[in-house]
Amino acid sequence: MFGPDTSLVMDAFQMAALAVIAGGGAIYLLLHRSKGPTSEATNNMPNRLENKLDLEKRVRILERIATDSSTDLSDEIETLREITPEPTTPMEGTTL
Repeated sequence: MFGPDTSLVMDAFQMAALAVIAGGGAIYLLLHRSKGPTSEATNNMPNRLENKLDLEKRVRILERIATDSSTDLSDEIETLREITPEPTTPMEGTTL
Protein backbone atom coordinates (compact mmCIF):
# COMPACT_ATOMS: atom_id res chain seq x y z
CA MET A 1 0.00 0.00 0.00
CA PHE A 2 2.70 2.48 0.94
CA GLY A 3 5.61 2.70 -1.43
CA PRO A 4 8.49 5.01 -2.13
CA ASP A 5 6.19 7.53 -3.88
CA THR A 6 3.76 7.90 -0.95
CA SER A 7 5.30 11.15 0.31
CA LEU A 8 5.10 12.68 -3.18
CA VAL A 9 1.41 11.82 -3.46
CA MET A 10 0.68 13.25 -0.01
CA ASP A 11 2.56 16.45 -0.92
CA ALA A 12 0.47 16.75 -4.09
CA PHE A 13 -2.76 16.35 -2.08
CA GLN A 14 -1.61 18.99 0.42
CA MET A 15 -0.76 21.46 -2.36
CA ALA A 16 -4.11 20.85 -4.04
CA ALA A 17 -5.94 21.42 -0.75
CA LEU A 18 -4.05 24.67 -0.14
CA ALA A 19 -4.84 25.85 -3.69
CA VAL A 20 -8.56 25.17 -3.17
CA ILE A 21 -8.58 26.99 0.18
CA ALA A 22 -6.66 30.00 -1.19
CA GLY A 23 -8.90 30.19 -4.28
CA GLY A 24 -12.04 29.99 -2.16
CA GLY A 25 -10.77 32.73 0.13
CA ALA A 26 -9.95 34.98 -2.82
CA ILE A 27 -13.39 34.47 -4.35
CA TYR A 28 -15.04 35.16 -0.99
CA LEU A 29 -13.14 38.44 -0.61
CA LEU A 30 -13.90 39.54 -4.16
CA LEU A 31 -17.61 38.90 -3.73
CA HIS A 32 -17.82 40.82 -0.48
CA ARG A 33 -15.81 43.78 -1.75
CA SER A 34 -17.91 44.17 -4.87
CA LYS A 35 -21.04 44.91 -2.83
CA GLY A 36 -19.83 48.45 -2.09
CA PRO A 37 -20.79 50.66 0.84
CA THR A 38 -24.10 50.06 2.53
CA SER A 39 -26.84 52.68 2.51
CA GLU A 40 -26.25 53.30 6.22
CA ALA A 41 -22.64 54.23 5.54
CA THR A 42 -23.57 56.60 2.72
CA ASN A 43 -26.25 58.27 4.85
CA ASN A 44 -23.64 58.87 7.56
CA MET A 45 -21.14 60.58 5.19
CA PRO A 46 -22.26 64.21 5.78
CA ASN A 47 -21.96 63.76 9.54
CA ARG A 48 -18.47 62.32 9.18
CA LEU A 49 -17.40 65.18 6.93
CA GLU A 50 -18.82 67.71 9.39
CA ASN A 51 -16.99 66.02 12.28
CA LYS A 52 -13.76 65.94 10.28
CA LEU A 53 -13.97 69.65 9.48
CA ASP A 54 -14.70 70.42 13.14
CA LEU A 55 -11.69 68.39 14.25
CA GLU A 56 -9.44 70.11 11.70
CA LYS A 57 -10.58 73.49 12.99
CA ARG A 58 -9.82 72.47 16.57
CA VAL A 59 -6.37 71.18 15.62
CA ARG A 60 -5.57 74.46 13.84
CA ILE A 61 -6.57 76.39 16.97
CA LEU A 62 -4.48 74.13 19.20
CA GLU A 63 -1.48 74.48 16.89
CA ARG A 64 -1.82 78.25 17.01
CA ILE A 65 -1.99 78.18 20.80
CA ALA A 66 0.98 75.82 21.10
CA THR A 67 3.18 77.94 18.85
CA ASP A 68 2.08 81.29 20.29
CA SER A 69 4.68 82.86 22.55
CA SER A 70 2.36 85.35 24.22
CA THR A 71 1.72 85.40 27.96
CA ASP A 72 -2.05 85.65 27.53
CA LEU A 73 -2.38 81.94 26.80
CA SER A 74 -4.81 81.25 29.64
CA ASP A 75 -7.11 84.09 28.50
CA GLU A 76 -7.15 82.72 24.99
CA ILE A 77 -7.98 79.23 26.23
CA GLU A 78 -10.86 80.59 28.30
CA THR A 79 -12.30 82.44 25.30
CA LEU A 80 -12.11 79.25 23.27
CA ARG A 81 -13.97 77.37 26.00
CA GLU A 82 -16.75 79.93 25.78
CA ILE A 83 -16.92 79.63 21.97
CA THR A 84 -17.01 75.82 21.67
CA PRO A 85 -20.47 74.32 22.19
CA GLU A 86 -21.07 71.49 24.61
CA PRO A 87 -21.01 68.06 22.93
CA THR A 88 -24.41 66.53 22.42
CA THR A 89 -25.30 62.94 23.09
CA PRO A 90 -26.32 60.82 20.10
CA MET A 91 -29.99 60.21 19.50
CA GLU A 92 -31.42 56.97 20.71
CA GLY A 93 -31.17 54.19 18.15
CA THR A 94 -28.21 55.68 16.25
CA THR A 95 -24.71 54.33 16.14
CA LEU A 96 -21.44 56.20 16.18
